[in-house]
Amino acid sequence: MAGHDHDHDHHDHDHSHSHQSSITVQISDPSKAAPDVLIAAKYLRNTEKSGMKLRQGQFNGKRVEYFKGKSALNALLRPAYAASTPKTRRTITTRDEARQMIFDLGVTGFFLHVERGDSPGKGTPRPLQISQHQTVNEDWYYMWVWEGSQWLLYLGAAGMVAAILAAVMFPLWPPILRLGVWYLSVGVLILLGVFMGIAVVRLILYVITMFVVPPGIWIFPNLFEDVGIIESFIPFWEWDKPKAKKAKGIKAEDKEDGEDEEEEKQSTRGAVVEEEMEEEEEKCKDD
Repeated sequence: MAGHDHDHDHHDHDHSHSHQSSITVQISDPSKAAPDVLIAAKYLRNTEKSGMKLRQGQFNGKRVEYFKGKSALNALLRPAYAASTPKTRRTITTRDEARQMIFDLGVTGFFLHVERGDSPGKGTPRPLQISQHQTVNEDWYYMWVWEGSQWLLYLGAAGMVAAILAAVMFPLWPPILRLGVWYLSVGVLILLGVFMGIAVVRLILYVITMFVVPPGIWIFPNLFEDVGIIESFIPFWEWDKPKAKKAKGIKAEDKEDGEDEEEEKQSTRGAVVEEEMEEEEEKCKDD
């Protein structure tokens, strides 16, 4: 992709292609993007807001995300983009305006036009290769280069380093802090002990009630369910739900019925063979 020697020629080139299906893109630096373009990039990067479909690809042995040009255009034309864009910034109401925004995003290097290779197998990301012709087209694919704001990643890394240093320097902590950590660890162990005790008691109670008042009673039936902490202890007790057991019982009965039928077939085949052998013996005696 060759650049132009004069700014005037470059402007004419961009203008002449702004209404075509493909536009030549010159890669720059996302950090130099205009505020309008940065707003659009953040919006498209947030798939929950934009609804843009992202695909998983592989580039230089690393998993990357890419998308289709048409998907990005449709996302910019959704009401969610207008709602997330300040009134003082550029709005997008037509497909040509959306195409121009995609052009601006490509110019500032937020993504690159890539070509897809054949899939190595089911569930394996397709290999991607950067195209020599960086253009904007609805039917082509683009790989995200810009990963969005990294401050959460940096904050998490700093927190991890701080936690490791604090653990290593634990002997140098003031006595009151070390005492607080000791009480905290004892409290956690007590909570774990109470939890395990509840689990054992509820199991014993269920085994007893399973014979005394079948089908049995569970206390805290949601204790091991995927619910919140409070919901885990609501309700206090509940009758055991034997639906799964019934299904298993039906399967077991079907299996037993199948085995009985197989035994009957085998016995029938054995009887037929015995009758044929007896007939052969009688024929031999007659001869």
